Amino acid sequence: MRNITERKAADAKTLSSIEEVSCPRVLVVEDETALREELVDFLKFYGIDAHGVGDIAGMLHQLKTFRWDVLVLDLGLPDGDGLTAARRVRESFKLTIGMVIITARGHVEDRIAGLTAGADSYLVKPVNPRELKAVIDQLVPRLSHQPEPFSLTPVAGWHLDLLTLQLISPDQRATSLTGTEARLVEHLIRAGGRTVGRDGLLQHLAMGLTLEDTRRLDTRISRLRKKVADTAGGELPIKTFRSQGYAFVGAASVGG
Repeated sequence: MRNITERKAADAKTLSSIEEVSCPRVLVVEDETALREELVDFLKFYGIDAHGVGDIAGMLHQLKTFRWDVLVLDLGLPDGDGLTAARRVRESFKLTIGMVIITARGHVEDRIAGLTAGADSYLVKPVNPRELKAVIDQLVPRLSHQPEPFSLTPVAGWHLDLLTLQLISPDQRATSLTGTEARLVEHLIRAGGRTVGRDGLLQHLAMGLTLEDTRRLDTRISRLRKKVADTAGGELPIKTFRSQGYAFVGAASVGG
């Protein structure tokens, strides 16, 4: 009887551990109480461990005290600028936390500012809870997947450091990347030289699939090439294959 009881306890502990790993933790930072409660309740209904706070101070306390997988951040908060807060979070947590910005500001320039600040996705109010959950569902697998350091080849080549968000050239010149740029480069490197379609890149970056989003992706890669050329003095080996997508064709590794 004792062995059965002990085995049941062990099974329960294992199940609890599995649930803890598989259940994403989402922090919703929104000063509108009704909207905050609606989003939190909706996410909880679908098995997401969601919690809400109403200001930046509460957000910083939660981030310092507990582990969170995804941050849902409103830009219009009573105690500070949301974009500044987003940059601070991304600088502190690098790629270990997903970040979704929600705001009433819907202009293209506002979306670009949010993504540049480190957001993985940008939703305009009124936010549809189902759309928010869909974005979170896209982010969580990337965040929870912690592969072993990956290398296409042992010889010297490009290296993406996910801890410092730096792309190191073969001659050891470093280019600082934004979170979105790092995710883009990582995805291409891990493709092992194969061409990645634009739609696949857009989905990986939690962007839309419209023609405007495709153009934004092309512009982002063009700017990334120029940034690397300016800082590393060489050509970034991301090649464009017309009507197909992009490929990282140089020797490369990813680590942290």
